Order: sequence, then C-alpha cells, then structure tokens
Amino acid sequence: MNSKNIRVFKFRAGNENDLDSLFENYMWFASLSDLNDPYEGYASFSNEHINDDFREKFLATVYTKQPKGNVSPEGEAKTYRNNYEKETGTSFSDFVDAKAIQIIDNYYAEHKNDFKILSLSLAKDKHEYPAPLNNMLMWSHYANGFKGFCVEYDYKKLKNSIESQNNIELATSPVKYANDRKLPVVKIKTFMQSTIDDTRDFSLEILKAFTKKEQSWWYENEVRFISEIGGKLFYEPECINSVYISEKTPNWLRQSLQSNTILKNAGVKFFLVSLHPSDYKFGFRKIDT
Repeated sequence: MNSKNIRVFKFRAGNENDLDSLFENYMWFASLSDLNDPYEGYASFSNEHINDDFREKFLATVYTKQPKGNVSPEGEAKTYRNNYEKETGTSFSDFVDAKAIQIIDNYYAEHKNDFKILSLSLAKDKHEYPAPLNNMLMWSHYANGFKGFCVEYDYKKLKNSIESQNNIELATSPVKYANDRKLPVVKIKTFMQSTIDDTRDFSLEILKAFTKKEQSWWYENEVRFISEIGGKLFYEPECINSVYISEKTPNWLRQSLQSNTILKNAGVKFFLVSLHPSDYKFGFRKIDT
C-alpha cells in the first residue's frame, strides 16, 4: 500500500481513556482477544496437497529437535510410516497431520498473544470528508452514538512516529473482508515446509489470517498496525491532521478538545459534524479556535 498522503481515522467515545491517549499522544495496542469481533484470530486448517513422502520429511525434522539416542530422526520417521497403521489402526497421514495441528495450535496461540493491534479506518476516496468519516455506523458504534469525536491522522507520519518514539518496527496491513463467509485458511503444508526449511513463512500466513474479517465489517475499511509490544505506544502530535466533533458532543468535552494546548500548538484543525435537516447525511464545518 502506497502510504503517501493517506488519511486514517480513529473514532472516540470521549471517555477518560480516550482523552488521556489523545492529550498524552499515545495509541493503545490491544491483544486480539480484546477486540470486538468474536471471530478475531480464528482460522480453519487445510491439509491439501500433502503426500506421505512430505509428511515423513516433516516428521523427521520434528524428531531432529526431539532426538532419541538409539535411532536417527529419519529412521524414526520411516519406522512410523511403515508400521503405525498396522500397530494402531490409524493411518500415518492422520497421525502426522494431527501432530502438526497440535504444534500449530500452540504456535497459533503464541502468535495471538504476541501480536498487538491498533485498528484505524482508511479513507476510502479522495473526498474532503470521505467514508468512513461520513459513515453513520462508525459514529454510532465507536463515537458513543454520535456524542463523541473522531481524530484524523497522517498514516505515514503516524507509523514513522510510533516506530521512532518507541524504537520498534510495525507491520501494517489493510483488513480483507470475506464475502464468502469462510474463515481464513491456514495451510498445514506451509507450516510443515516452514519447519523443514526453518523459515518464517508460516508466521506470515498467520499474519494474513489475523487481518481478515467477515464481510459485515466492511464499513470500517480497517487498516491495522501490528506490534510485538502492547499497551501505550507514543507518537508526536504533529501526526494529527484534524479532530471532528459531533454536534451532540457535550460542551465540556468540546471545550476540552478545542482548548488543548498540545493540539493547538501542533496546528490541528477542528471541525463540527452536524446532522442534515432533510437528508440522511452529515454536514462538516471548520471551527475557528
């Protein structure tokens, strides 16, 4: 994704945590389990395109990390392949695939704990007030029923600033929305190949699974910053372009936003978002501070 001049938005309810993060210039990176999608981080597993020769090679690699003194890993894997079905009544392929899934489950759980997420909404077009900024569901769901506010950031500045301020490297990815209602698929073969080659290819596949959601979430047009560090990650206030305040925002909250010295010194612009008198749409007006 070309990050030049990209606008991203964060809708806020206006509670104490929202104001603290805005005025103290930090973003909260949350665990997947803390996000609001009940299917967050879920995936299905596929064992397509795997033959028993490949399974044997994978099993030998696993046994290399768990060596037995009296037999080589290759010999142990071959013995399982030749004798397992006769001795247990279960096929060699089922045995290896079950072993792989057991390892994957542990690996997957570790990644779910390791990755921390910041969710933002991408501008969908070059309009002055683009979706999702003009989307009623966003204001309803994430801005306290149109009684909160929305902060617009410069995508590239924000990413660079978080990285430099916190001495980290962020992964970023737009969320893909599944219109077939299917969970993201994690390929067992990719995991096996990554184990054999000792690469991070499977980690990348998990990352893709962590950035897919069901189609009903499409209105968010979400992009994710992904970090190995969670909690408060700081940025410079110059990353903020504008703050949009709904007309139903309480006066105390509006005054708190407009009078904040850090925001004013950073040159942040303020806009009032109002309901249209005859149409289902919003009006936007710049506020002089």
